[in-house]
Formats: sequence, structure tokens, C-alpha cells
Amino acid sequence: MIYQSWTAHAIRQHILSRDGIEPLNSHYYAVNYPDVYAAAERMFGGWQYAIEGCGLDYDKIRKYKRWSKKAVVAEIQRLKAEKQSLNSKNIQLEQRPLYLAALRRYKSWGTALAAAGINYDKIRQRRRMSPAEIKAEILALAQQGVDLSYANMRHKHLYLLANAMRKLGGGSWIEALKRCGIEYERRRHPNRSTTRFMKKRKSTPKKAQ
Repeated sequence: MIYQSWTAHAIRQHILSRDGIEPLNSHYYAVNYPDVYAAAERMFGGWQYAIEGCGLDYDKIRKYKRWSKKAVVAEIQRLKAEKQSLNSKNIQLEQRPLYLAALRRYKSWGTALAAAGINYDKIRQRRRMSPAEIKAEILALAQQGVDLSYANMRHKHLYLLANAMRKLGGGSWIEALKRCGIEYERRRHPNRSTTRFMKKRKSTPKKAQ
């Protein structure tokens, strides 16, 4: 790891760029961004001080990893009482931590709603996707040059990602892409890894001589 490349400003920028997109609790950063986490501990004297140095509420950040099944249900019921929209698209955009916690605890948003005593069919505004429809949407994104990395899909196309992993990939995004005829190539860089996706070429038979 190259700690010297991380200044206090760079650490703050890294944290703020992921606020609302990824968890910011210490465990998540220590596992997924160990170089940033280690540099923050060294430069700020602790992860809490790094978070507070970004102007963020550390107590709220800590709560992200404390979502229990009971907490997920309670939050869903609170939103219902406030007459907020509970369709999956709205929750992904407006209540992302809750949505991710529901997937983690209940495997799907519909199951989490059922646990909260809510009929998902009455509020669902998104159609069910067949494997063929999932493939078509993924290939359309690939044709448009959209970044198909797991991180980008989770950020911008979470519903499609979840369906593809469940119905095509057996829980794996990479396997789902392979089912669509899309291969990937991972390249390592000093501070990050990138994934390049390529449409699989069909082999052409050799002409008989």
C-alpha cells in the first residue's frame, strides 16, 4: 500500500464522493478501501474524526451497519405511516441504506415489505422481468457503452442488477454477464481495480482447404 499518496484532502474527497452511494462505516472501509482507512486512522487519529472532518454525522454513519430485521421492518412501517412511496424504484433513490439493508436481511424488497405486513402487489410499480428481458436490457446498456462494473450497476441500475444476479447468475453478477455473452477483464492499478467488459466474439469456422 502506498500511504504517502493519501493527503487529508484526498481522504475527505474520497469519503464525500461515496456519501449516499456506499456505506461509510469503519468496517466497510477497512474491508473495501483498506489503504484509505489506514491513512485516515493515521492522519486524523481515528475513523470517527475523519468522518467528522468531512462535516458528516458519525452517529448516523455508524447506524448503517446496525440494520437488523426488526429495524428494517420498523423503518418501512414508519415510511408507510408517513404515506411515503414504498415502490422499489423510489426506495432505491430516496432510502438507499434501507433498501440495501432489506436486500441483505430479507433477500428482496418484496419479502421485507411482507414482513412489515404490507402487500407488495398493491404498491409495486415495476414489472417483473423475465430472463430474456433482463438479457435484453443488459445488452442494450453494453451497446450504449455503459459501465457494467458491479459498483456502477449497484449505483445506477440496482433493480436490473438484483434481477440479473438472481435469475441469470445464481447470485453472481459476473456469471449473469457471461450468460449474456459478455466477458470481462480485470486490471489492477496501485489504488484501485478496474473491470473492462467486452462482448464475446463468436468463433468463425475455418474454411476447408
